[in-house]
Amino acid sequence: MQTKNIIQTQANVIKITSLVKGNAVKIIEKEYGDTYKTSYGVVLDLLNSGTKTFIQILKYEKRYNDVKAEIKTYSGEDDLTIFPASQDEVKDFFDNSIARIEESIEEDKKKLQEKIEAVAKAKAFVSGELSKTLSEPEFKEMSQQEFNSKRQELLN
Repeated sequence: MQTKNIIQTQANVIKITSLVKGNAVKIIEKEYGDTYKTSYGVVLDLLNSGTKTFIQILKYEKRYNDVKAEIKTYSGEDDLTIFPASQDEVKDFFDNSIARIEESIEEDKKKLQEKIEAVAKAKAFVSGELSKTLSEPEFKEMSQQEFNSKRQELLN
């Protein structure tokens, strides 16, 4: 039995009867070979010249650690299938990617804060501000011969 037959017996046919600017849509696009890609978008414009039709969509694609957004214009001839999309469906589709992006942002914030602190410390050291709180150790400079002589005195 073909997958098509199984789906047709279980799923209702969904046909968009009216499409206007601002509608949320699920986009199924044919990729290479027999694979398809799912993305979501918002209809920005519908264009009809009388002989040619176009739809402009702000399209969002889910990636592992990213959500890519781009404006795409499709011709009425393009191999594109669109379905209505609910807010819950869009949320469910993108939740994991958004969570990963937020985690990545927090990690980047920590790294940036560490760099900011390191630069501030380096600037304080270079400018002499840090040296106001630092003190130099006391020392006495002597020749190797003097050192050997003092050392000999202490050992005896």
